[in-house]
Amino acid sequence: MKNRILSLLLFLLAAVNMHAAEGITIRFDVKNPVLSNVVLVYHMSVNEFPLTDGKATVQLDGMDALYANVYYGEKTKNVYLQKGDDVTISFDANDFDNTFAVKGGNEKAIDYLNKIQLTGLPNEAYIQPWSEFKATIDKKIASMKRLLKARKFAADDKFLKMEEGRITYFYANAFLMYPVSHTYLTQDTTLVLGKDYYDTLRQYVKEDDDLADNDEYRNYMIETAHVFDEAGKNIRQLYPKVLAEMSYIGENTKSDKVRESLIHFLAFTYVEGNGVENITDLQNLYYTYVTSPRLNDIFKKACAKWDKAAVGRPSPMFKGVDVNGKEMTLRDFRGKYIYIDMWATWCGPCQKELPFLKKLEEKFKGRNIVFVGLSIDQDKAKWAARVKSGALSGTQLYIGKGSKFQSDYRISGIPRFILLDPNGRIVNPDMTRPSSEDTKKILNSQPGL
Repeated sequence: MKNRILSLLLFLLAAVNMHAAEGITIRFDVKNPVLSNVVLVYHMSVNEFPLTDGKATVQLDGMDALYANVYYGEKTKNVYLQKGDDVTISFDANDFDNTFAVKGGNEKAIDYLNKIQLTGLPNEAYIQPWSEFKATIDKKIASMKRLLKARKFAADDKFLKMEEGRITYFYANAFLMYPVSHTYLTQDTTLVLGKDYYDTLRQYVKEDDDLADNDEYRNYMIETAHVFDEAGKNIRQLYPKVLAEMSYIGENTKSDKVRESLIHFLAFTYVEGNGVENITDLQNLYYTYVTSPRLNDIFKKACAKWDKAAVGRPSPMFKGVDVNGKEMTLRDFRGKYIYIDMWATWCGPCQKELPFLKKLEEKFKGRNIVFVGLSIDQDKAKWAARVKSGALSGTQLYIGKGSKFQSDYRISGIPRFILLDPNGRIVNPDMTRPSSEDTKKILNSQPGL
């Protein structure tokens, strides 16, 4: 029996160690904490982790290597992390800069990142003729790589290749800025860049799986895709430009990892900054080329931030009038669950649900729930006549067609049923119909109903 228990414990320990080896483990240890969270920023995402007695353990999965920034309030330090790392990051909140320390992982790389900085070029560099500017960039890349080499990283150190790539593409991006910056600074509108300029850009267009998650590399690959896409290079409006870049990259990139990374980055950054309205074409392209569950989850969460009808969020407000002209809003029903029926007199499927809705209301009579019908009829008189006929149950309100409530829930077809909790938060934005056997089960499972 003891041997069996020991074997089981060893198996569980091996499973835990295997999971840790596949991901990145970060342990935060903050002395004299004054803030409740520590923040890790990477790949354009801001991730807050709550501290308990100054400690937190974070597991990052699905990433081979990444550059990140640790923030504690306004204080920040750079870190480099890669698959299999088990890192402890500690500091005293009263002296962040001088006490910040990292144990485990590639400590040498992290020390380098916090002491050596990549600096952009001064305006004067962009005033130079193209040939001189190119030589300036070449020298800058070479000089920064010499500093890296002087740190004597092992030849097989993954960070060495990652940092060489970061240096290269940090400065290669300046090539893309040159035409606009040169024209602006010199006020010379006669600049014509020839074959050497475009050959130089192509020189750095390389599909490299190891650099796929490097921000500088991704930016360069995306922008050069725009430059070399004959069909889309003159598109200037943001959304069409993003679609063109996604299409070009999807059709012309051979590496699955690079393709997924670039298209995910394009779609994610667009949604983060501009929302989810009318992005069907973007979503179609995204889900065609990006199949990684991890990336899909990140993209869905970015979209959900803009979803006013997401589960758990406060419901968008409605304002309607009853048949006597009394105005009512969502606030009038606070304290009770609300089962909303969006319907209209002209809607055949809506009429079929009405008898079931009446039975459902009778079933839950006296319990902590109200049933509210919201009519989107254009003809208010027809709605009023139907209400006065006595055929309807619950509270009946008229909100009319095209209300903000309807658009916030993105309701294009009726009947549509919505369930809210007593605090007005969304339990289900697309609730089952009264005729469904599941409806009673779902209502009975709600706490306090």
